Amino acid sequence: MSSQAYAPYRGYRIEVHVTPVAKRQIGGGARRYRVSWEVSSSQHPMQTVVSFPEQFEFLSEQHAFKYGENRAHTYIDSIECTRTATV
Repeated sequence: MSSQAYAPYRGYRIEVHVTPVAKRQIGGGARRYRVSWEVSSSQHPMQTVVSFPEQFEFLSEQHAFKYGENRAHTYIDSIECTRTATV
């Protein structure tokens, strides 16, 4: 499993994990990648806000990392939007 931590985003820390998965196909095997991501507070990094495994498989590790980062940004944006709407 490979992991990447990203720069803080709107007061949250993002970490994306990508795991290679071997798939059998006609004519041989193929490698796919699964992604999961987690969001934690920048002030309290050990306190995870959410951890989410995606159901998709990706053809490249780079695409998996980018997808995980984008999904985490979307989640954080929704938290901030909800927080702003309730204030």
